[in-house]
Amino acid sequence: MDHHEPPAAPARRSVRASLAWTYGAHLLVFAVTFASTVVVSRLLTPRDLGAFGVGMAISGILGTISYFGVANYLIREQELSRQTVATAFTVNALLGLGVGAVLWLLGAAGPRVIAEPAIRDVLRLLALVPVIGVLEFVPATLMARDMRLDRSSLLQFGKAAVNAAATIWLALRGWGHLSLAVGAVLGAAFGALGYSLVGRRYLCCALSLNGARAMARFAVQMISAGGVSVLAARVAELIVAQMLGLGALGLYTRASGLAAMIWDGAYGLSTRVIYLQMATELRERGSLKQTFLHATRLLTAIMWPGMAGLAVLAGPVIRLLYGPQWDGAALPLALLMAGQFVAIGFAMNWELCVLTGRTAWQARVEVSRALFALAVFALGALFSLPAAAASRIFEALLGFAVYRRRMGEMAGASATEVRGAYSGGLVLTAVAVGPGLAAMSFLGWPHQPAPIQLGGAIAAGMGLWLVALRLMDHPLLHELALLVRRRPEAVHG
Repeated sequence: MDHHEPPAAPARRSVRASLAWTYGAHLLVFAVTFASTVVVSRLLTPRDLGAFGVGMAISGILGTISYFGVANYLIREQELSRQTVATAFTVNALLGLGVGAVLWLLGAAGPRVIAEPAIRDVLRLLALVPVIGVLEFVPATLMARDMRLDRSSLLQFGKAAVNAAATIWLALRGWGHLSLAVGAVLGAAFGALGYSLVGRRYLCCALSLNGARAMARFAVQMISAGGVSVLAARVAELIVAQMLGLGALGLYTRASGLAAMIWDGAYGLSTRVIYLQMATELRERGSLKQTFLHATRLLTAIMWPGMAGLAVLAGPVIRLLYGPQWDGAALPLALLMAGQFVAIGFAMNWELCVLTGRTAWQARVEVSRALFALAVFALGALFSLPAAAASRIFEALLGFAVYRRRMGEMAGASATEVRGAYSGGLVLTAVAVGPGLAAMSFLGWPHQPAPIQLGGAIAAGMGLWLVALRLMDHPLLHELALLVRRRPEAVHG
């Protein structure tokens, strides 16, 4: 198993090609997932989505250690030996089999443990996913480590396509909540088979526990820094199901799922490039200031107007995409987007903390913030689903208060410079959201405007946004122009 054959092209070209494959595949996966979400929402009920949501929440909580620990350990190791790979395979296999066993036992335990039969059915099916994933783990992780993202990206798209096609076909045949679970199983099976064939040179089935303790320590650190928020989100979903019912959870997961797709699609991809640029600036200049301020201007210019606009138009957007049975997700979506609007203001805290060696402080902050967020979320769920969703705004405000000043210090930027980077985004947001806000105020939120009215408000907002970019001579315009000029080089390079 030779993991270190020389690349066929210089490292610079490899990074550029890898980023291109990553972005392209992510867009394809996003398109398939989004289209599937729209179709399935019109075929299933909020209660169906709620039953599946409980199963996914329990599975996500149990699988967080594997996701955040072992794979990242392999990727970050500078010298990778057969022994280390064998240990990683063994640890991941034990975790996958353990998670699968627990899920199956919960599903088979009967009504005294889980009263809802639909949830038990989902859990028994989802128990297969981590078991099947044992075969995918090593080749998928080592292909990512070696920057072989072309085939890996296509396999990820294939998994999403198989999952979506199976779910839609079964939903059309009346499988209800089971269609989602079976789709997840078939997607996992495609991934395991595909990675085993395409990445067969990376396959490893050797067993070892040598070095497992070091992996466990690393997993705990990763969960403290990044996995806590994932755990908190899953626990929040269980709180909704317990306190407000499966139907309410279905509405919440539809709103939170759309919000997550937007966040991952816009910020999730951008942060990879931002991290690379920050690391380069730190090595070459000993500073993070320039990249931090520039990235803040770009992110707020794009994401703030989009998030604020979706918050204003949440009612008609939900009705247009999912149908009237999902109208109850509109207000939670608007509140979640408001929380994400605030969160963009401190979104680069992870990159800054990692590059400046403050991950221990960040881990303490994230654990405290997650506990606070869960307490406030549960308090809101005592009253209503919108009240629970509104707690995300308070969580984001707390994060902004904790991180904003520290981020400026870590980047070497003054408070005045940071405020200047934010100000342009606020102006662009006000300009872009104005037409939609005026239309919804005139019609009365959450009135459902005709498609031509909705399209007109969005088009007017985008037009004013472009005019404002031009008048401000915003850096985003220069980046777009640079991207266009470099496109031929990227194609032929």
